[in-house]
Amino acid sequence: MQEETDLNIGQAARQGLYIQTFGCQMNEYDSQKLAKIFESSHFEAKSPDQADLIIINTCSVREKPEQKLYSELGKLAELKRARPGLLVGVGGCVAQQEGSRIIKRSKVVDFVFGTHNLSLVPSLVKARRSGLPPQVAVDYRDGWEELPLGFKGSSKISVFVSISRGCNKNCTYCIVPVTRGKEVSRPFHEIERELRIAIHRGAREVVLLGQTVNSYGRDLTPRVTFSELLLRLSKIEGLERIRFTSPHPQEIRSDFVEMMAGTPKVCRHVHMPLQSGSNVILKAMNRNYRRERYLDIIASLKEAIPDISITTDVIVGFPGESESDFEQTMDILEQVRFDSSYSFMFSARPGTRAAAMEETVPEQEKLRRLQHFQRRQDQITSESLNSWVGRTGEILLDGPSSSDPSCFQGRLSQNILVNLQSAHSSLRAGNQHRQD
Repeated sequence: MQEETDLNIGQAARQGLYIQTFGCQMNEYDSQKLAKIFESSHFEAKSPDQADLIIINTCSVREKPEQKLYSELGKLAELKRARPGLLVGVGGCVAQQEGSRIIKRSKVVDFVFGTHNLSLVPSLVKARRSGLPPQVAVDYRDGWEELPLGFKGSSKISVFVSISRGCNKNCTYCIVPVTRGKEVSRPFHEIERELRIAIHRGAREVVLLGQTVNSYGRDLTPRVTFSELLLRLSKIEGLERIRFTSPHPQEIRSDFVEMMAGTPKVCRHVHMPLQSGSNVILKAMNRNYRRERYLDIIASLKEAIPDISITTDVIVGFPGESESDFEQTMDILEQVRFDSSYSFMFSARPGTRAAAMEETVPEQEKLRRLQHFQRRQDQITSESLNSWVGRTGEILLDGPSSSDPSCFQGRLSQNILVNLQSAHSSLRAGNQHRQD
């Protein structure tokens, strides 16, 4: 009871922070960093009505992201009227893209910050609380933004660690080069320090993040390859597994395949975005590889690592995609037999080259193609999961099962979620458990 009272007093002395995150793992990482920045001054509010500061971390990759943002801001309008001291900030990719237009459109918003300006958020909050007008910080940085190392709150078995920011690929459908800027690699010593802090607090697995992770290190002096980074991280004591997302097929070399096959701590899973199986559409997307090269990479990975799991991303209905082009995507699905995939109908993002292309595929046809692809993918995924029945696998336990809190859940190296069917009193989160 005394501890609970002390906690309440501590929270009363600080203000509440509520962060709502949309989008990718990079956004989740940024939100964790924001929570760390405000750790000493704010406690984590469980809902917006408990908060003195609300931050919406936005994503511009999926369809109608601006509509989603303004819908959320509309929900906060009444709460803001009831609590005049409440501050609302908007960050992430939509903030980077729209900047001051967000403030002009919504009186709810007190400040806007871009993807390069997380460290400025406390000063934006301070300026607004001192009576200054709504604030905007969306300038790009040439180097890596300095942020506090580590994460707020309880330890996690698996942690995200960002190794790069931005992208130089300029795919015609993608807004990331606009919202995240040019590719910048994070210094190795900083990656290592953050990972060691996480391991000290109980982490056993790291997920390395970057828009194109395997382009890491090209801008560093001396130059470091992605494979060298993984080999160096694999030597850190206490780290049991290394994951990463996502590599670009254009950057896959033989050293990458050899590193994956020869480094036990690197998980037997690669998320390799395909986007389309048609060379015509890949060229229109500016993907800088062709289907033949993609299939060669997959064959090399499967030969070197027979039990590897391969997942992917696919876009259907890209401008100019014919039925023949779509069937070529289906053909690669049959050849590779992806363990799972993220698939979407093409939706033009303002500011991309694809937005200026003539839409040639009706929405109903996009939907038909998407459903056809997903039905077949579901069948292959089910067959892949059933193939594990009767096999032995090593599971990294990460906590109670969502279906039965008395039992543990965890993941195979192949990134397959496994729920244990019975309680094991001797097991703890972070244990490696062999399961038949």
